[in-house]
Amino acid sequence: MSDLCFVFASTAEKNADKIINKYLKDTDFDVEYLCSINKDKILKKDIDLDMSKLDSYKLVCPVGADALKYVTGITGITKYNGVHLEKKYMPIVHPNMAIVKPQMEDEIKKAFSRISPIMNDEAAGVEVEKDYKHIESETDFETYKKQILAADTIVVDIETSSVSPYTGSILGIAISTKPHQGIYVSIDVVNKLHGWFQAVFKKKKCIFHNAKFDMGFMEYELNFTFPDWEDTMLLHYCLEEAVGTHGLKPLALRFTDLGDYERELDDYKKAWARRNKVKLADFNYGMLPAEILAPYACKDGDATFQLYNKFKPLVDKSKEFTKLYTTILKPATIALKRLEKNGGPVDVQAVDALQNSYQIDVEECIDEISNNSAVQRFERINNKTFNPNSTYQLRELFFNILKLKPSKKTETGAFSVDKEVLQTMNHPLAEAVLDLREKSKMAGTYISNIQNGVDSDGRLRSGFNIHGTTSGRLSSSGNLNYQNIPRDNKDIKKLFRARSGYKIVQCDLGTAEVYYAAMLSDDKFLQKAFIDKLDFHSYVAKQMFNLDCEVSEVKSKHPAQRQYAKAITFGIMYQAGPAKIAETVNKDAVMGEEISIPQAKLFINKYFNEARALKRFIDGSNQQIENYAYIYSFFGRKRRLPESKSPNPGVSKHAIRSGVNFLVQSVASDINIMGVIDLIKWIDDNNYQNDILPFTVVHDSIVSEVKEELIDTYIENARRCIQSDRGLTIPGCPIKVDFEIGPSWGELDEV
Repeated sequence: MSDLCFVFASTAEKNADKIINKYLKDTDFDVEYLCSINKDKILKKDIDLDMSKLDSYKLVCPVGADALKYVTGITGITKYNGVHLEKKYMPIVHPNMAIVKPQMEDEIKKAFSRISPIMNDEAAGVEVEKDYKHIESETDFETYKKQILAADTIVVDIETSSVSPYTGSILGIAISTKPHQGIYVSIDVVNKLHGWFQAVFKKKKCIFHNAKFDMGFMEYELNFTFPDWEDTMLLHYCLEEAVGTHGLKPLALRFTDLGDYERELDDYKKAWARRNKVKLADFNYGMLPAEILAPYACKDGDATFQLYNKFKPLVDKSKEFTKLYTTILKPATIALKRLEKNGGPVDVQAVDALQNSYQIDVEECIDEISNNSAVQRFERINNKTFNPNSTYQLRELFFNILKLKPSKKTETGAFSVDKEVLQTMNHPLAEAVLDLREKSKMAGTYISNIQNGVDSDGRLRSGFNIHGTTSGRLSSSGNLNYQNIPRDNKDIKKLFRARSGYKIVQCDLGTAEVYYAAMLSDDKFLQKAFIDKLDFHSYVAKQMFNLDCEVSEVKSKHPAQRQYAKAITFGIMYQAGPAKIAETVNKDAVMGEEISIPQAKLFINKYFNEARALKRFIDGSNQQIENYAYIYSFFGRKRRLPESKSPNPGVSKHAIRSGVNFLVQSVASDINIMGVIDLIKWIDDNNYQNDILPFTVVHDSIVSEVKEELIDTYIENARRCIQSDRGLTIPGCPIKVDFEIGPSWGELDEV
């Protein structure tokens, strides 16, 4: 018997020994299975492994998510990959994951490399003494005042009872002056020494993890300001842009010696929720006893300091990362903090009325479906009420009762009943189900979230994340995801109504991605359309199809050709093939105007005969990604694309295409956010904070509530801020910025 054991989910894993030997040479090990039956997916009831067998091993390595869950009771295999837990376990991501996600290969290798040092007692190292202290009085704090004043750099981290300062409060502030040290100061002490803390925060370099949250909360509740600050979350985003990897706890697991320090807190939360018979979601940190919260908060500060010492030098070494961090990420944090503070003005009465209206619509949809003869037949056969939200029942209804022909399968091999499939059925019942889904989504996802999220001042505040996408586009979270509001849903947008004496003003970058593709590629054919101030897609259509009219007449006289040109332009930028471009064109084409795949291929070739520099740019970028599996944007973002090295051609080609898309999308997004940064500065310089309130950024647009007498001034300066030359402007021809004005976001007219 070995001292090392690997645990796999089930004996369906045929090559466990072979998999391990690929990564671990000349090491004895045992293999155990949770389930002795060949099952690809196991449940708790399937487990027949005697867990006591694992007690005798020095190290147990659960391989994959199921093994981790059932052996240790925790979830999150990627989070815990290669982490030595409780001196006994070290989870490892299943190596098969690297087949579909090649970027995981290095992480899997690292995890296996940690096994030998653990087995040889080389990994333990010297236990570093921790200095954590809970400060509950001014007397307790006296000892640490000199220490804080002597430090050039301090970590600041707050604990709160809510994620919003409008619904919660600060419980205390953790401060660290060096790694392995920290104090947690109760809010009562902070309030008593308010002036002292403010003076310190104004003088020191303050390190945060997610500075926008901490600074925003403290500015609102305590009126603290932080002139000099850093953010370890943004530093890590520069170094590793993958979504979902920037949280403090996962980073602490990977890069510090603190281990899984959140476990004790999580265990307490779960026990408290069970004991008090409440949902875990209703728990907040204000319910934690000091003996749990204080050391946890100190460890947050300690972890942040360790991460700063690791990440900041790496960012400083790279001119690209330094440029990104200093010119975009940090200033954007301040600007987005303002948008979150402003919030959007909401017509509360209109929200309630719309919710009632949609609820009636939902009930009518349900009645229509329930009264359908096919549905009633289903209910008689199955002796149950039909549930239109059940995928299984929809399959039964459409393919067994109605005998409609399936058109698509899911990844599991079952017949799909997704939106696309239902749309192509051309059946009244499918239309009714789609209508129900849409109305339910509007009522439950959007209207309900607005209704529940409006603060007492009638404004809806949501979060904006500069680190939430790999492309650099903003993401939104919190009370309402502004990014997901359907572009054409005026019902929802009408709920955002300006106050009396104000208007809603939206500004949009005109054909931004095409404009910046023209600049990045230095393609004179594409640039000419902008220089001559022509409708871009009409211009391309006239050139490609030799149309016998002026460019200004193409839209009315040759709409089909203009649509072809538009589809081809965006298809080419996203490297769609002839089949995809033909599909896109034909989706909206009227009878007789469809194009074939050979025609689409001909159009692509003709396009590149004109836009030759664009073709060179795309080919060169593709080659860069193929060679190095990464590429840098104009503003210093690094897009790592390990999937480009995949042996699967479908996976590798998709990765390469997404890399080129990134170059254009990221620039358009960065230009827009830099416009917001400059706009906020102009607002502050002119003391317009109460008169001009930007409240959301959606892709290439900025939406603000503006005092009526300042609208002209706002438009002039917003255009100036957005069109500012950042090294990607066609000489004498800045990007077009369009403005719309109205009483609400859903009632806008072009200026």
